Amino acid sequence: MYGFKSLYLFLIPFIFFPQILTAKPNEIIVATDSWPPFRIHNNNNYTGIDFDLWKEVEKRLNLKIKFIRYPWSRILRNLEHGDIDAMSGLAKRKNREVYMHYTSPSYYTCSTVFYVQKGNKHLIKKYEDLYKYSIAYVNNSAYFKRFDEDTKLNKFPITSEIQLIRMLERGRVKVIIGTDCQADYEIKKLGFKDKFEKALFKPKNSVDLYIAISKKSAFAKELNQVNEVIKQIVEEGKIKEYSKKYFE
Repeated sequence: MYGFKSLYLFLIPFIFFPQILTAKPNEIIVATDSWPPFRIHNNNNYTGIDFDLWKEVEKRLNLKIKFIRYPWSRILRNLEHGDIDAMSGLAKRKNREVYMHYTSPSYYTCSTVFYVQKGNKHLIKKYEDLYKYSIAYVNNSAYFKRFDEDTKLNKFPITSEIQLIRMLERGRVKVIIGTDCQADYEIKKLGFKDKFEKALFKPKNSVDLYIAISKKSAFAKELNQVNEVIKQIVEEGKIKEYSKKYFE
């Protein structure tokens, strides 16, 4: 008898207040690494296109966002395990779609390019020329399908874009790969604009950037709402407004 009474008392809140069962998360954890001009870290001051975007998402969804800084490879693991809720600036990959939802639409589009030292753009005229050189790239990054899946290329993984650029400047590698919207910004900022150029071969692909939500996160239930908010932000031209602050 007491068992039924206890169960009844336990169920009362859910009978009369069903919203408890579907309560929305009021705070989410968003991982961040340094990827200017999208994610700029200056001690504890975070700026950049992605943070401007997150502020708008936070406001429109009435959320509180807590940013935690992690290395890039750890962010992917944390998304897979559900230790964090979300991340921005991700390109689509099938293996990632196993454990994360990509929001729709994308909020930014970049292109993949190969960078060489000034005067060497002729070294890479076609894709096959890549087999002649070691190509430095950021580990766990997605560039374009042929390159990502090509096991015959001599690819040299690096932990960050800045390291890539400095390796090319010091002549440690002849070719690096990057997304133009980020690499152009870093190259200019480091004062190497007159030292580098883009190889003649260009994949002519689009690297679309998305917000991704861990499938193990309670925030995943809000995917449709997040999609609608991102669509509104993009259509209102907000992303273009954010970009002007960092590229001009």
